[in-house]
Amino acid sequence: MMNRKKHTITIAGAGSARVPALVGNLIEMKERFPLNKIIFYDIDNERMGKMEAYDRLVLKTFWPEVEVIFTTDMDEAYSDTDFIFCQMRVGKGEMRSYDEKLPLKYGLVGQETCGPGGFSYGMRSLGAMKEMVEKVRSYSKDTWILNYTNPAAIVAYGLQRMFPDDKRILNLCDQPFSLMKSFAKILDIPQEKLRARYFGLNHFGWFTDLFDTDGVNHFDQLRDYLKHHDFKPFNAEQRAKSWLDTYVRVNKYLQYFDEYIPTTYLQYYFFPDEIVAESNPDYTRVDEARDTREKEVFETCALAEGKDTMDGIPMLTNQVFGKLMVEVAESIAYDLHNEFIVLVQNNGLIPNFEPNAIVEVAGTIGKNGAQGYYFGEIGTFYKGLMENQYSYERLTVESFMEKSYTKALQALTLNRTVIDPQKAKAILDDFQAVSRKYWSLS
Repeated sequence: MMNRKKHTITIAGAGSARVPALVGNLIEMKERFPLNKIIFYDIDNERMGKMEAYDRLVLKTFWPEVEVIFTTDMDEAYSDTDFIFCQMRVGKGEMRSYDEKLPLKYGLVGQETCGPGGFSYGMRSLGAMKEMVEKVRSYSKDTWILNYTNPAAIVAYGLQRMFPDDKRILNLCDQPFSLMKSFAKILDIPQEKLRARYFGLNHFGWFTDLFDTDGVNHFDQLRDYLKHHDFKPFNAEQRAKSWLDTYVRVNKYLQYFDEYIPTTYLQYYFFPDEIVAESNPDYTRVDEARDTREKEVFETCALAEGKDTMDGIPMLTNQVFGKLMVEVAESIAYDLHNEFIVLVQNNGLIPNFEPNAIVEVAGTIGKNGAQGYYFGEIGTFYKGLMENQYSYERLTVESFMEKSYTKALQALTLNRTVIDPQKAKAILDDFQAVSRKYWSLS
């Protein structure tokens, strides 16, 4: 049995339907990442309350020695904690609906992290994250902020610009982790044995090699499989059709550019017209999530109301999001230097790319945070794509920091899913009109 120091964690955004499964992952890994206290924090007590009975019951049943606190008080949440698992959705489903539906009016991709929707979501997230970091640091410079708030590329670059000396903010994304799990299933190799070579920006990257721990490279085998078989996620039977379409477009991309295996999000930048044509402007992913995953989670959590035992109540866990979050915290807490695909400042990891950009590469995580592996120079095609995307992300952050309408318009015009300045201006004005509570430009 491991004898590791116990920690206090705060789950910021505890009204997320992902939280009950995260609690399940914490319980599954309680020997590896032991806790003495979990603080659940959200500004929306009603939404968090839908899951409170379940969260309390599952912890009382499987981890009774852990102290459990639910709060809407920012000071109580942040004043005395070792790790913050942060997954805010600023504006909740209402604003996500605008992010996904407003762009479709103009024939633009309606997606929450890519294209105009990602711009809008990023502008909201930057303000909330800035407030959170300032509050946490008013109490402690040592608390680790593990940030899952999307869009991770914009948030990570923005936090670096706003808090350049803060070395205890780690931005995370589970998409490469999820893809590795799917690759492992295709290759019939345990995920724990696979090591990737990878480069890009968040939601904008490529796998270039896939080794096992014996040093055998399975990349060509995987690429050949994906050229001749539909790509399906490891949990395809649990996924909605819109998600399955996302994976199949990896096959389509490889018909044109088969040097590397792309992340699924690149589909929005390469096939935007096709995606818009398939989209229903009245029913997007936010509606799908509300009617499927969220509904199922809330219904499961409702079973715990007034109950003293877990009889007949399933314990929720997550094979990607929660698992990754706990593994990252464990690797930091005990300085394990386990390997992940990480978001880090470039600083020469890709020598022919902007040093200050936040790139996504393979690397390790330990007590000093993430360390990316040197990748080397990238080809002209990939450099051009990344330069364009990084410029969009940088201008988005600067438009937020400077309240600059001009830079916001430039950002949206640069985005590969927009290009047309007339459409960029129209969607920017629409987003400003519905977002005044969160951000404004002049």
